Amino acid sequence: MMPIHDRLQHFDIQDALARLPEKPGVYRMYARIEGKKDQTREKLLYIGKAKNLKSRVRSYFQKNAQHSAKNQLMIDQIHHFDFIVTESEIEALILESNLIKQNRPPYNVLLKDDKRFPWVCITAEPYPRLLITRQTHKKFKARYFGPYSNAGAMYQTLKTLKKHFPLRQRKKPLFKDRPCMNYHIGTCPGPCQKKITPDEYAKTVEQVVLFLKGRTDELLQRIESDMQEASKALNYEWAGKLRDRYQAVQQVMAHQQSIHLDNPALSMDVIGLAQDDLRCHLMVLKVRQGKLIASQSHEIPLRYGTTAEEAYEAFLNQYYTEVEADDLPDELILQLIPSSGNLLAQWLDQRKQAHRPKKSKKTIITHPQLGTKKELLTMAVENARIAVEQSRLQDASQLRSDPAKALIELQEALGLPDYPSRMECYDISHIQGAYTVASMVVFIDGQPDKSEYKRFKIQSAEGKPDDFKSMNEVILRRFRHTDDWNTPNLLVIDGGKGQLSSAIKALKASGAENQPIISLAKRLEEVFLPGESRPKLLPRDSAALYLLQQIRDEAHRFAITYHRKLRGQGAKKSILDGIPGIGAKRKQLLLSHFGSLSKIKSASLNALIQAGLPAKTAETLYSTLHP
Repeated sequence: MMPIHDRLQHFDIQDALARLPEKPGVYRMYARIEGKKDQTREKLLYIGKAKNLKSRVRSYFQKNAQHSAKNQLMIDQIHHFDFIVTESEIEALILESNLIKQNRPPYNVLLKDDKRFPWVCITAEPYPRLLITRQTHKKFKARYFGPYSNAGAMYQTLKTLKKHFPLRQRKKPLFKDRPCMNYHIGTCPGPCQKKITPDEYAKTVEQVVLFLKGRTDELLQRIESDMQEASKALNYEWAGKLRDRYQAVQQVMAHQQSIHLDNPALSMDVIGLAQDDLRCHLMVLKVRQGKLIASQSHEIPLRYGTTAEEAYEAFLNQYYTEVEADDLPDELILQLIPSSGNLLAQWLDQRKQAHRPKKSKKTIITHPQLGTKKELLTMAVENARIAVEQSRLQDASQLRSDPAKALIELQEALGLPDYPSRMECYDISHIQGAYTVASMVVFIDGQPDKSEYKRFKIQSAEGKPDDFKSMNEVILRRFRHTDDWNTPNLLVIDGGKGQLSSAIKALKASGAENQPIISLAKRLEEVFLPGESRPKLLPRDSAALYLLQQIRDEAHRFAITYHRKLRGQGAKKSILDGIPGIGAKRKQLLLSHFGSLSKIKSASLNALIQAGLPAKTAETLYSTLHP
């Protein structure tokens, strides 16, 4: 592979495209970053997989090709690329997923490390311990189960496990010559003092794993077999403990929700999705042996215009690299069937076949329309929607509790000269140029101050849609009030470059050219600054971006409310109003005869007379409607 310095200085994209192989593999896109003292370095932008590297990578650089907004934004930054050839497309899928987790490129869909929800892990030690953690990536090797969105249920599970499946509690023995109190109260089997054999301890660990994976039927069979062996060996004390363990598992099964399936032996994962502007949540419902045993919530930030479909497909590829082979489902019930669905099924089949050659089943991917499976999918989607709403409420709560943090972050990100204590945001609302209005909303110290809100009827663009002219007018009118309205620290314009340019022209005409101003474009939540050709992209989970979205959405709400009010008032007026000879009775006569105002307008003179109007009145009406 070419050294980094040579790649940065001498990379020829067209030459590199010509030398791409027509084989499966993984490609990596890089940007060139100018450093200090003329030193350059590369920044990894994106990692992708391809069935045919040549055709896939070339598609990014074809002239006049239609790209998504996200891809176009990335393509504009690409300086060079490299690739790794694999034996098959499935190997490319696995390699892509692993490289994404290792490098976390900005233009790939990334699972968020959700530290709100805890995980249960079994440590990889000679005598493993059972722990709760919120850090799964990955300070030490362990087997992870979760995340548990219901912490109460998780702690109840742990309470059952510690009582009936005791494992080592301490990382190091407390005493050299005797067991500690955990052994005497029955929460530790005492491996440090050889109170349990390694084989017996390993059996308990295996049973804990089966419990956490929801394979309770298999677990009960194993406990029953061990119980019979203990009885035959006259080890009644151990047989009694196994009996208690058996009953505890039965009690847990009784509290799990039963699902009525045609084939309850099938294991299923049901994955629903919901989203807002900032993120999407994916809810995984795990059904094992006809019972709903767990739900797992995963959050993916939606950056650079990432679509729900892209997030859903990327989640499947990344999530199932984490799931152990013996916990892979027989059926995936999906809200969206990804384009790589067949490839995903083949890969899961390979993993299951390698783990259990004789017992593995083909993976089925379905999108049910009726029945129990459809109900499960609806449940997953609804739980995902609730998770999104909770995230939004958490963001709003953080902003309310510490708005200064968002304002400081915004000042630093945009390089504002002053702390943005007073922010004003402007939005335009109309329908095809009719009833054009503008709104001005004000946030003081990060919170809305409705007493300062203003609304404007636009005259310069009424009757024809022209957001640029409308924005120019409202900023001109606002800055006529510099003596009696407080000066803003930041103006926020709802829109892109065009709206920003119109507002800047109005500021210059008003003598306020030094006024800090930005615009926020909704498509990719791009922040445009005066004099800068490229937009600034704030982190999707930043408090600063959330604050800008809050004030933009409030300006939009205020503008559209005023627009609807004016439109409602206009709708009460009629084209028949003010025409000589047409009063309330004749207006009602015409509407009853023709059925609508549009049909009255298209009627001939004879048709108006036949409807019951005097000839002279009909002529007046016809000439008014057809000048």
